[in-house]
Formats: sequence, C-alpha cells, structure tokens
Amino acid sequence: MLVSPSKPSSRTSLLLAFGLLCLPWLQEGSAFPTIPLSRLFDNAMLRARRLYQLAYDTYQEFNLELLRISLLLIQSWLEPVQLLRSVFANSLVYGASDSNVYRHLKDLEEGIQTLMWRLEDGSPRTGQIFNQSYSKFDTNSHNDDALLKNYGLLYCFRKDMDKVETFLRIVQCRSVEDSCGF
Repeated sequence: MLVSPSKPSSRTSLLLAFGLLCLPWLQEGSAFPTIPLSRLFDNAMLRARRLYQLAYDTYQEFNLELLRISLLLIQSWLEPVQLLRSVFANSLVYGASDSNVYRHLKDLEEGIQTLMWRLEDGSPRTGQIFNQSYSKFDTNSHNDDALLKNYGLLYCFRKDMDKVETFLRIVQCRSVEDSCGF
C-alpha cells in the first residue's frame, strides 16, 4: 500500500497547529506564577523584622531576669545583715558598721527596682522574696562555733554581692551604649 505524501503532512500540520494552540495553556499550567521581586523583598523584610522583635524581647526579658535575681539576693540579705550587726560593729573596715551595710543594701534594692521599672517601660513587677531563716547564725561572736557560722554567712554574702555586681554589669553593658568595661 502506498501512502500519499499529503496525508503525513496533514497529520503533521494538525499536530503542529494543536501544539501551537495548546502551548500557552501548557506553559501556564506547568510554570510557577511570577512574584515581583519587590514583593519578595517586602516579605523577607517583614519576617526579618518579626525575628528581630522576638530576639529583642527575649534579650530584654533576660536582662529583667538578671535584675530580678539580683533583687531577690539583696532582699534575702536584709535580715541576716541586721542579725550580724555585732560582727560589723567590731569590724576594722572603714564604713562597715551594721547601719551602713543595711542602708547600702536598701539603697541597692531601690536602685534595682528603679532599673527594672525603667526596663519594663513603667510597669513595676515584684518577685517573691526568699523567706529564709537565719536562726542558725549566731549573733553572739564570743565563741569559736559562732565565729565559724558567721564566717560562713559572710562568705556567702560576699559571693552573692559579687553575683549582683556581675549581673548589673551585664545589664548595663547591654542597655547603655559605650558602657561595656569587660
């Protein structure tokens, strides 16, 4: 059987016409819609701003937590310092009288509360004060056992005040420009 040359060309023409007519439809269905570059940048910047705000809020909360811990340490030492007034009264260190140490603690407590208020934008928040009993520490420093107990308390006091100072330096470094002295 002989095939006429006109039939394959009509089939080819028909396939070519079908392909040309369907090509725009196939391109639209298989390709992704084109998003303008400006919209992509806007979306990326919006996500970056949200992440920055999350990081900033977390950072501020960390600073406030350091201040809360410092405040609780200070408040937990107010009673023991009054119990140790005889130790401070007998101290040869200038300015270490019981009333000075207590007054300095109260001033520091007020200063930390002010810092917290400023960092929280005016909404003061108070933490729970550690209610500890310091009856195991003897205010009568005439026997060796009492001296050892008082030494232990003073050692803890020194360590806690060092922590408070470190926490305050960290918060200052993060909150005030050009104040990092580390």
